[in-house]
Amino acid sequence: MQVIGQKMVENGQSDVSNGEFNGGEHTMLRLEPGKYQTISVQLPTGNFVTLAFVPGHRNEADFECMDIHTTVGPRVPRTDGGQAGYLQHLVGFTVGTDTFTTRGEGKMPTTLATLLLREEHYNNPQTMEQAKGLLKRKQQEDAARKKVHLDPATKNLIKQASK
Repeated sequence: MQVIGQKMVENGQSDVSNGEFNGGEHTMLRLEPGKYQTISVQLPTGNFVTLAFVPGHRNEADFECMDIHTTVGPRVPRTDGGQAGYLQHLVGFTVGTDTFTTRGEGKMPTTLATLLLREEHYNNPQTMEQAKGLLKRKQQEDAARKKVHLDPATKNLIKQASK
C-alpha cells in the first residue's frame, strides 16, 4: 500500500471521479494487486473504522470487495467460535433518499458490511434499469413537491412564522 497524495479539498470542490469525497483533508492510497490489505482509522473516541480490501478470485489485479468494520457499537460474541464483531448500523443513499437502513423497529444491525467492487456487479441491464427507475421516481417526487399550491391564508401563516 502506498500513499499517493494528501491535500485539502474545499467544500463543494471535491471530484468524486478523482477519488475525492466531500470537503476536508483527503489522503489517497494505492493498493497492491492480489493482496489482502486493511486501512484502520482511529476516531477521536478511541474506536476504529477498518476497511479490509479482499482480492479477486478470477482476476488478482481486481478486488472482490471491501469489508467495512467498526468498533463503535457493542461487542457481540460469535456462536461459531469465530472472532467477535461489533454491532454497526448502516444507511444506504441514492439521489437524496435512503434506500435501506439497519436502524429502527424491526431492523437488524450488522457486524460487518461488504461493498462489492467487481465491475460485473454493476454492468448488467437489471442494475442499470434499477438505477434509472430510482432516478425517475426521485424526479417525479421532486416535481410533485414543487406543484404544491397553498391557499393565501396558509401562505400568510408561513410568512408570519418565518419572521
